[in-house]
Amino acid sequence: MKKRIIFLGMVLLTFVVGCTEDFEEMNTPSNVITKVDPSYVINGMFQNPLSNYQRNINLYPDFYSQYWSNIVSGFESPRYEYVDGWIGNQWNEFYTGPLADYNAQIGFYGEDPAYTNVLAQMEIWMCAEWQRMTDTYGDIPYFGAGTGETVPYNSQQEIYYDLISRLKVAVDAIDSDDSSQYAFPANYDLIYSGDLEKWKRFGNSLRLRLAMRMSNVDPDKARTEAAAAIADGVMTSNADGAHIPLWSSGWYDYHHQMAWNWDNTRASRTFTDYLYGQSSVGEDPRAWKWFTYKDDDDVLADESVITGIENGYNTLPANAKAYATINLDGGYVGFVGDGADILMYMPYMFYSETVFLKAEAALRGWTAGDANGLYIEGVQASMDYVGVDATSASDYISGLPSLTGPNEEQLKQLITQKYIANFPNGSEAWADFRRTDYPDISLPLDGVSGSSSVAADTWVKRIRYPDNQHSLNSISMPSTQNTVDSDRMDIRLWWDTADTKTKSGGLMSSNF
Repeated sequence: MKKRIIFLGMVLLTFVVGCTEDFEEMNTPSNVITKVDPSYVINGMFQNPLSNYQRNINLYPDFYSQYWSNIVSGFESPRYEYVDGWIGNQWNEFYTGPLADYNAQIGFYGEDPAYTNVLAQMEIWMCAEWQRMTDTYGDIPYFGAGTGETVPYNSQQEIYYDLISRLKVAVDAIDSDDSSQYAFPANYDLIYSGDLEKWKRFGNSLRLRLAMRMSNVDPDKARTEAAAAIADGVMTSNADGAHIPLWSSGWYDYHHQMAWNWDNTRASRTFTDYLYGQSSVGEDPRAWKWFTYKDDDDVLADESVITGIENGYNTLPANAKAYATINLDGGYVGFVGDGADILMYMPYMFYSETVFLKAEAALRGWTAGDANGLYIEGVQASMDYVGVDATSASDYISGLPSLTGPNEEQLKQLITQKYIANFPNGSEAWADFRRTDYPDISLPLDGVSGSSSVAADTWVKRIRYPDNQHSLNSISMPSTQNTVDSDRMDIRLWWDTADTKTKSGGLMSSNF
């Protein structure tokens, strides 16, 4: 009897173990997808910045960089008001969209060496998106984020250090000669059509951008990382620029909508003023490539020049729509598309930006390059990208003053030309202004809104955290910003160590 009980127990144990081993297989329907091919998610990751462009970027960084100005009554973000239903989308869309998709891909393929290259491409792109997020808000949930678990906020310094390391690892992991690797179909890689060497140069250029962003707060690390990124190989021509295409047959929320179809924005007077008087020739030859006038009843007295409208009106003038707007027939493929499949391109990182970053590193004495030569090269790269003819470009550049005088004066001139060349990348232009306090950007014409959390006569420095963080996750937030009242938009980010109000004679004393 005892033997029979033992035998029966062994049989039952075998049955239980067998069922346990097969349980997952038995309870997984045969038609359920347990892995998603990377090709199916990469397009969504690339297009995330375009999915809600007006509310996430145009109403905030584009206005704060003063590339564009508002002409719609009731839009108060140009006067520094926060609207959760607008910019709050950026936070939610990032954490639940591309970040979650990326984490899932790492879970599916992170241990498979055949996917090393494509995961490195995704990693480079996610580092770029992380940079955009932390430069918008400051400290944010980073380590362990996007997995469905609540994680603490990390400091921007921690995030920057980690992003630089991640970019280095990702670039080094790419092996463009390994034909055994899984590869995105060329038409799925919207940025570089499968060119892995361009991905590596993009990754190194992002490292350079991050390094230079730290120039005032951590100059020793900035110097080391900038020199290393340049040595490893950054962008070398306009063909290396990172741009997101918009298909003419699809729906995209970009400048063709805001500035023309919806008629919600016009060129900023700040920016159009910089298109005149920088060179002895007067008008910048890129002006009419970028802007034009609509055929409206309202006409400016002088439409022989490009004129924008001031930023920050409380009550808009009756002729607000008379000012310059986007030129959809600008004549160059790099912005308005090819006239067939591609409607427009959203610039993510211009080659010219990389050259200006190298110029600044040289000006600081961090690299052996010639700052003035690189500064001229950056302007030329922009002219070439926009499609300015050789003579007009040469005349404009010949009329620019050389970089001479005190370093602050040289930096202001360099950043001003970088600002012009970076159009219409408002996120980067706003970041440069906060970091260096150049070029000169006006305060809202009718003053900071009484509903904003930015002190009067002070520039906006960041976007506050969304409402759902305050209502659901305030315990994880920075202790100095975990209430709506303390979460102000005039709080400077980690790398923004000075205030524009300290300028003397138009120059800062904090960049060197």
